[in-house]
Amino acid sequence: MFPTNHPQYPARITTKDPFYYKNVPYFEGDVLKKYENVWADPRDVNVNDLQDRMTWQNNNLIYLKDSNIKFVNGFPKNSQKTGLAGRGILGRFGPNHAADPIVTRFNLKKMSLEFIAVLRNDTKPAMWAIPGGMVDAGEEFSATLKREFVEEVASKCDKNIIDKIFSNGKTIYSGMVYNDPRTTDDAWIETKVVNYHISYSDSLKLNLTNQDEENYAVKWISCSHPHLYADHKDYIKKVKWLYYKKYYYFTIYSLLIVGLINYKMKNFTKVSYSTLAGIVIYKLFCKNKIK
Repeated sequence: MFPTNHPQYPARITTKDPFYYKNVPYFEGDVLKKYENVWADPRDVNVNDLQDRMTWQNNNLIYLKDSNIKFVNGFPKNSQKTGLAGRGILGRFGPNHAADPIVTRFNLKKMSLEFIAVLRNDTKPAMWAIPGGMVDAGEEFSATLKREFVEEVASKCDKNIIDKIFSNGKTIYSGMVYNDPRTTDDAWIETKVVNYHISYSDSLKLNLTNQDEENYAVKWISCSHPHLYADHKDYIKKVKWLYYKKYYYFTIYSLLIVGLINYKMKNFTKVSYSTLAGIVIYKLFCKNKIK
């Protein structure tokens, strides 16, 4: 069974059903008909148009026709079974492109790495998530990252602060979102995730405002939060390692140098202490921080 399901979707069947393709339910929300040819594909979309669309592969965008995605009856099919056919509430057959900005800070008061999160109102129970959204037709990913952040969490923030935040980012992930509850056999989310780390002082200048239509709340939360939407916990884990690894390597190299010095001085007791200190620091600080 697919791990999660959208509240609007019918029950999914098990992906191990021996008659899967005969029994799999079909669902497309009324919203697709309402916005057909706006952001949703028409049912008679041309197969050549579909093949000329882009998909992420090895962190690069390539044409669907050049990818390993299979087409069945003129439509791209998800490489994994999800227990539900049709597009659900996703507008496009095949990949639907999104962008997710992870804005982080190190909270000096709590001594904790945090990110700006939204509490989604389309999940049961409500779940904290990275603010993000779909890429509009013809829009660059960099523009989507900034636009979605402003719309969802910072609509009243000074433009200069926003520009400063988005002046330098680090790409964390580009590809399919494997556990998004909207995913079906015929439509799925692909996203580009970018981390923007800012100073604690700059974070205090950021006026957070919630987008009530889509979320219940917005706030800074710990990067160690145990329950996050879809694959967001995996992306946050990558950000944590990106941030903490410099301290990890500094600690290990420093202890290694101390150990070598003591070895040269034939002070084997201190060599053992240096080794033990490295193990303790790794387990208590570095390893716990990147879980």
